[in-house]
Order: sequence, then C-alpha cells, then structure tokens
Amino acid sequence: MFKFSEGLSLEEAKQQVEKGKLDAVLIIPPGFSSSLFAGAATLTVYYDKTKTQNAQIISSVFQQIGLEISKRTLGLKRFPMEIELKGIERKKSIENASYSAFFIPGALTMALMAAGLFGVGGGIPRERDRALLRKLATTPLPKFYYGLAFIFQSAILALLQAAIIISVGVFAFRVNFLIDPLKLGIILVLGGITFASLGFLVGSIAKTANAAEGTINIFYFPMLFLSPIFFPASILPGIIRAISGVLPSTYLVNALRKSLVIGASFSDISLDLLGLIIWIAVTAILASFLFRWTEEA
Repeated sequence: MFKFSEGLSLEEAKQQVEKGKLDAVLIIPPGFSSSLFAGAATLTVYYDKTKTQNAQIISSVFQQIGLEISKRTLGLKRFPMEIELKGIERKKSIENASYSAFFIPGALTMALMAAGLFGVGGGIPRERDRALLRKLATTPLPKFYYGLAFIFQSAILALLQAAIIISVGVFAFRVNFLIDPLKLGIILVLGGITFASLGFLVGSIAKTANAAEGTINIFYFPMLFLSPIFFPASILPGIIRAISGVLPSTYLVNALRKSLVIGASFSDISLDLLGLIIWIAVTAILASFLFRWTEEA
C-alpha cells in the first residue's frame, strides 16, 4: 500500500526522496494530455535507489491504469506513453540509518562506560581494601604514573572492544559502516580515557569497594538513560535534553555515530571531541586532588 503526497515542488520532492521520507516521486509534465493523445507522452519517476522494487511497482501500476484508460477512451490496445525511471541516491544521515546502525555505536559507548566506571572506578577501592595501595604508597611510584597506567589500559581496551562490537555489526547485522581507522581510533582513545578518568575520580571519592558500587551507579545510570544511546535525543524534554547534551557519553556516542554512519569529517565532530577533552581535563584534575593511597590518608 502506498501513501501519496502532493503539493511539493520538484526539488522539495527529490529532497524528500534523498532523506528517505518518500519512496518515489511521479512527475506529470505540462501538456501531458495533449502529448498523450498525440501518442508521445512521458512520465518520469524519481525513486530511492535502495527501494528499486517500489519504483518498478509504481511503473507497472501506472502502465496498467494508462492501458485501461487508453482502451476505454481512445480505443487503443496499448498505452501511448513511456515511463522513465531515475534513481536518486539516498543521503546518508543518522535519521535514515537502520536501528542496528544507530544502536551499535551506543552499545560501544556502553562498553567504554562500563570499563571505565566499573573497571577503574571499582578497581581502585578494591585494591585499597586489599591494602595493595598501602604497599604502593611505600614505593617511589607517583600518583600520576599510577593513574596513567589505568588510562593506557582503558585506551587499549577501548580499541579491542570496538573491534569486536563493530565486527559483530558488520558481519552479523550487515551494517555498512563508513570506517576511517585514524578518526575512529582517536574517538575511541579519547572515549576510553574519558571514562577511565571519570572512573579514577569515582575511585578517589569512594574509599571502599562497597561505597564505590553506589557512587558508580550515580554516574552510570544517568548517562545510560539520558544519553542518546537507545533513542535519539530529540525525543527528550527540553531541560533533560540540555543536561544530556553535556554528558561525556553523549559526546562519545554522537562522535561515533557521525563517524561510522555518515562518515563525518574531523570538523563535523570537533565539538564532540572537545567535549571529551574537557571532561578528561576536569575529572583528571579533580581526581589528582582527591586520590589517596589509603583510606585514612
């Protein structure tokens, strides 16, 4: 069943096809009736190249309708008209993407969040409970190098997680991602470092492993449900959308989607990358002041 729209200019209609909002556009030229009676009429159908079957159905339907009209009014046994099919490339956009293409960057963001918050944020208090940090405090190891080790670990883990999750998307769900290794690598490393720094801050605030669980959830669940991981941010109420817009998870998932789904350039994702860098700087500075080797320190 087809839904028909009218009242659009040719350019507007073609743009609707590019955006995936219309499957096809039928163009009836001026003087069509005269051309039809003269036996030299032409209709043009612009169609979404990803939906070729719809264009063929539309062409067949109008051929049949025209043939019946020709028989009843002109007494002809054939329809004196040609239908010209012209394919239009659908413009790549996040709105037009399949749900698999939309969700997989969100799943990758969730994985990096969990690694940073639960891995780093939960790992530091566990080491403190086991007196491992007390022993490290007796060594010349600076706090900076201790934190740097978590950051490198998170960056490498981010790349490994990305390779697995994106591979599942490509091979299992047949998603055609636009992968630029350099750009994707920078996004992932910044994302991994962002949540490692946030996790380090959580581990600095929570003195015990039990306290860390509650503190982690304070950060994790708001980012999980307020960021556009499962759904577009446009459906959120105004105030919630404003809060969502400054979360690190939002910056990361937006950068991943823009890069993987529409092949955005560095300039297109520059604000998202800047947002991640600011989160890294703020959380790292706070963690450096709050971190203690021991619970009593």
